[in-house]
Amino acid sequence: MKRVKLLLFFMLLFTINIFSASINVIQEGDPRTFDPHFGNDGFSLRVNRLLYSRLLEKNSEMETVLGVAKSYRFIDNQKIEFTLKDNIFFQNGDKLTSEDVKFSFHRMKNSPRIAGVLPPIKDIIIKDEYNFEMILEKPFSAILDQLTHPALSIVSKNYLTKNSKALIEHPMGSGKYILESWNPGEGLVLERFENYFDPKPTYKKINIKTIPLATNRTIALETGEADMAFSLPPQDKVTIEKNKNLQFLSIPSYSYTYMGLNMKNEVFSDANIRKGINLAIDKEAIVETVLNGEGVIANSPVAKGVQGHNPNTKNLEYNKEKASTLLKPLKGKTLTLATMSSNLDIQTAEIIAAYLKEVEINVSIVILEPSVYWIKTNSGEFDMFIGSWGSVTGDSDYALYPTHHSNSFGASGNRTFFSDKKVDTLLEEARETLDKNKRDKIYKEIQEIIVNNNSEVMLFYRDLNGALNKKIKDFHMYPIPIHDYSLGTIY
Repeated sequence: MKRVKLLLFFMLLFTINIFSASINVIQEGDPRTFDPHFGNDGFSLRVNRLLYSRLLEKNSEMETVLGVAKSYRFIDNQKIEFTLKDNIFFQNGDKLTSEDVKFSFHRMKNSPRIAGVLPPIKDIIIKDEYNFEMILEKPFSAILDQLTHPALSIVSKNYLTKNSKALIEHPMGSGKYILESWNPGEGLVLERFENYFDPKPTYKKINIKTIPLATNRTIALETGEADMAFSLPPQDKVTIEKNKNLQFLSIPSYSYTYMGLNMKNEVFSDANIRKGINLAIDKEAIVETVLNGEGVIANSPVAKGVQGHNPNTKNLEYNKEKASTLLKPLKGKTLTLATMSSNLDIQTAEIIAAYLKEVEINVSIVILEPSVYWIKTNSGEFDMFIGSWGSVTGDSDYALYPTHHSNSFGASGNRTFFSDKKVDTLLEEARETLDKNKRDKIYKEIQEIIVNNNSEVMLFYRDLNGALNKKIKDFHMYPIPIHDYSLGTIY
């Protein structure tokens, strides 16, 4: 009996230790906002996915699973009936109901920041406290995937009716964690929401620190300052694998990296100039140098693995002589190239500048902190920029509509200001096409048009990497750079 009691005591002690553990995470930049309806950058999405909940969610396998919705069924192509779970509370103690869902989607419609993300929802018809109908303006093939996007979080009607801007500094959702503190430029602390409706995560606190330089993130792992970090230099893989306390992580991603050409700039209205810039850059050299071979050359703005990816489109091969001929009108001129202050982006920009220098085009690289970068590229301030886009939903609609529809200029995602009437028409047609094969065919045609336009230099699909302390078990990376920091357990 004493042995049984002793065993039970240690089991209880072990459980208490696990569920009281904290984890230290390093990321590259600060969230732009804690209001989920006004931020679509990766850093905001990572945090907001923990502070708030959605009707549906994506798990680490990119499967669509139930969130605050208990069930759903399609009544027809434009009407979906939802039932909410009845045990969901906001972090202020209020229950989450159909009224909050209706309020949230109405609020999303009034936010230009997420216009390219929001499905074509006409109305939410409330039947009772936990049941409602979602009415679409027209059939939307990607509706279920789209509803998992972190920007489509459900917020509290009661909380925001009192103060419409409350979430900016005092976020309050129904997610796994509550914001305990935030020091801009340094980091933030999340505390577990003990009344979370699903099984609660094991970490009592998540301490997120901002370290822009990738090499410094690796150092933080080595010194024990960090338990987990992402977007590390591929060259640091060997160093991490030699450390007995660390585990290197890497998976193919849905992330696409490119150099965007600002189509508002008159010089890029010339198709030969756009083609010449594409020909002047050796993408293979960039993959080998910047990624240490941990990635592949992009052949489309839709990454491999994303539903609707076209495997048949081709990237232009490096051809200095042909590029030089096409770029004669630009020789001796200087173009600005904006990049965020991450090692990979800076190194990519420097290599591109060197290649363009070889064809007598000068490049002025402007390195910006993420928050400033987004503001300035949204407004089209630079000639070119190093950009990336991950299909958060795993579908071509999200990979292409926000980045290439003319309704999505600027903050919604189309920072090249690409505009093509046929692409607009096809993107809208694909949204209404429910037959998967027909839909994929449309997306393949869209990709062909975009690739042939050369409005962006397709660079690579990088593998997502990171590392963690081996005391963390059962953590899974997402193929998009919006990882769920709450996954796993510390032993």
